[in-house]
Amino acid sequence: MRPLTLRDAPTVQRLAGDPRLALMTASIPHPYPPGAAREWIATHARARRAGDFVYGIEREDGTLLGTLGLRVAPNPHGNVGYWIGHAYWGHGYATLAAGAGIAALFTHTGLGWLMAAHLAGNHGSARVLAKCGMRAVARVHVDHRGKRATLVLRRIDRAAWLRAAATRPGSGSGNGG
Repeated sequence: MRPLTLRDAPTVQRLAGDPRLALMTASIPHPYPPGAAREWIATHARARRAGDFVYGIEREDGTLLGTLGLRVAPNPHGNVGYWIGHAYWGHGYATLAAGAGIAALFTHTGLGWLMAAHLAGNHGSARVLAKCGMRAVARVHVDHRGKRATLVLRRIDRAAWLRAAATRPGSGSGNGG
């Protein structure tokens, strides 16, 4: 993972512009407006200063697959969010990225718990977040593209993450690492 740069805008534009991706997210508009990726990436430096971090999820060969968002503030808890381009679904990239984001937030902050959300119909994200130890705690109704949809809120506490980290193969120190 790495910070996005304006050089990534064409790839983000293409991936985020896929209607199959937009259908599974509550925040990516469709149609994805021309220039939206460039405008969004240009906000990241200011967002980092406010405690909102976005990273590009990259394969070892340098292919940009999607993004990971980590929010430290202004909430009393952290937030984890991500999206993966449709061509890369089902390969474990989202699970690896979300797990790394959770580990980073718990390792480098004093946050006691983290939240994530997914549309109820996004079974892939439900599996990803469950694999990362996040349990469903609430369901709220939202407007999604002019229709009523259900957003599932998930949570993981630091103590639960530490217990799970201690049993992960290769963790050694129990810090998720």
